[in-house]
Amino acid sequence: MLQASSKLRSFLASDRWATFITTYFVWLLAGYFLIQTGVRYLASPVLGLDEAEQIIASQSLQLGYGPQPPLYTWLTILFFSIFGKGLFATALLKNSLLFLGYLGVWLSAKKASDITLAAIASASLIFLPQIAWESQRALSHSVLMFACSAWTVYLFIGCMEKPRWWRAVILGLVIAAGALSKYNYFFLLVALFAAGFCVADARKFLRSKYFLCSVVVAFVLILPPLFWVFQHQDLIYSRVHKFGIDRTEHQLLTGVYSLTSAALRFVSVAVVLYFCAWATSFYWKDTEQHDQYVIESTRKLLTLVVIFGLVLALVAVVLSGANVVKDRWLQPILFLAPLVASLWLFADVSLREAKIILGTASILAVIIIILIPLNFAWGNFKKPSAHALPSQAIVDTLAQYGVRSVFATSHSIAGNIGNLKPGWAVTIPEYSGLDISYPYPVAVVWTGHGPRIPAKMAELYQTLKGEPLPPSEIHRESAPYYYWSKYPFDYSFVVVTEGK
Repeated sequence: MLQASSKLRSFLASDRWATFITTYFVWLLAGYFLIQTGVRYLASPVLGLDEAEQIIASQSLQLGYGPQPPLYTWLTILFFSIFGKGLFATALLKNSLLFLGYLGVWLSAKKASDITLAAIASASLIFLPQIAWESQRALSHSVLMFACSAWTVYLFIGCMEKPRWWRAVILGLVIAAGALSKYNYFFLLVALFAAGFCVADARKFLRSKYFLCSVVVAFVLILPPLFWVFQHQDLIYSRVHKFGIDRTEHQLLTGVYSLTSAALRFVSVAVVLYFCAWATSFYWKDTEQHDQYVIESTRKLLTLVVIFGLVLALVAVVLSGANVVKDRWLQPILFLAPLVASLWLFADVSLREAKIILGTASILAVIIIILIPLNFAWGNFKKPSAHALPSQAIVDTLAQYGVRSVFATSHSIAGNIGNLKPGWAVTIPEYSGLDISYPYPVAVVWTGHGPRIPAKMAELYQTLKGEPLPPSEIHRESAPYYYWSKYPFDYSFVVVTEGK
């Protein structure tokens, strides 16, 4: 027994173990996201909200589109040009970015510790519901921001250890990509720089010509889209209502509570599972204890990034008066939580702890693959999901009127129509800045059976066509959701055949 234990410890400390776990883990990640691409493609033909939004935005290549930065749309256009417009390309893009995000965390963890701890830290990302579940089910820009955040941290650590011109240039490129992915990326960037000034090696890099190179590269790339932002501030702030900004006497308390609640929801699963794995060391002594090396400067840097990031989020909530904080908005900071926790809790990891964490991560991965299609089909089992919209029935109805353009109130309606009818021009109020033409006949579509055309749709028509929306007959229709034959989707529309 002692001889076997000695051989196992020797193997875990050898280059063979490092090569094995690196090859196995990276290929396992690639296989998982390839399977997820296939699952998404087969689960439902209907696009989710964020997927549908990209069908709308990708009709034109421009410096800006709406309330979100443009990089995800640029990548969508690229994938559409290679793989064809539609669901497969959107699924492949999302899962490619998720793979890059996991890989970036894996590489950062290897910079901080050895290969075993790196596997634990990166596999533990699946314990974060916003990354493991919501990113697969619904998100888009946040997925790109996650990938950019992970690689920003990895490249920053690399420049901190051994600065080189090529590393500085790539870091600048990734910073620019992060800035053009989602605006909350700046929480990570500011927190990373602030943490860097508290670590000697990182401080040396931040004061060097290499860091200046990174800043210049990032600034040059960000500048053109930044001009677009200043010129279209009405579109940028079109979703500010999501933050619940409301000047009331309970604003501060409400915002702080919402932030705290969001942070706890983000990491709650990981906290429970990590605690269970860590607690085993007090009850079962594992003879196969595997000592890790931990780079103290890197551990300090990553820990301070999380702390400073949460402080920045708190300051932003207080200064803005936001009453609502969603857990996904904390993703650029809290995706590092499992890595930081593993560096502190599992500096001396046992085989039992490693098995608990990696085994649980594997089981959750399988469960997610099974549950995703069920969620698309049955929603929360009380009402349909966005992936059950009867988009084909809507298209068939509008086609009877010879429609060529669609103005809709929601991403889901407009995007799914555009997906099924690539020759039709589609838009929503938030994307009124698209540089495309809208030929007649034009259908103005909204949800529900209201007695009149929504004011924002009349304004959209006048903005895009340069004339008031003429009086038109309102058509009221209903179609059953996919998989929900007794649950109707109500919508209304008018058709304008020609302008003045």
